[in-house]
Amino acid sequence: MSFHAQRQRVIAENVANANTPGYVAQDLDQNAFQRELQDLLQARASGSTAARGAASVPALSSPTRQWDSQDAPDSETTVNGNSVVLEEQMIRANENRLEYESALSLYQKSLSMIRTAIRQSGR
Repeated sequence: MSFHAQRQRVIAENVANANTPGYVAQDLDQNAFQRELQDLLQARASGSTAARGAASVPALSSPTRQWDSQDAPDSETTVNGNSVVLEEQMIRANENRLEYESALSLYQKSLSMIRTAIRQSGR
């Protein structure tokens, strides 16, 4: 969720700089996020996180985890060198919102399951 929150911030900066001469649109490296997510899932599936310790597992869910932004110019560049296309940024923002909401929904469902298990074991 922190990845998507940071990505939304980058998209908002792009929109805010849509008329800034020479500004190049930015985005977070989604491939790096996916690679770290796969590494984490593989480590948990193999049970190696217990053997190696939690410190060696990528901190994807850490609110302090910072993802690097990179140049991600849109399809057009204006005469003044600006590469932000508002329509493309709105599409990115909507896709990011959907992904964030999906992650939030999964998180809420898992909390609900834990609460149910606690209530059942307390009886």
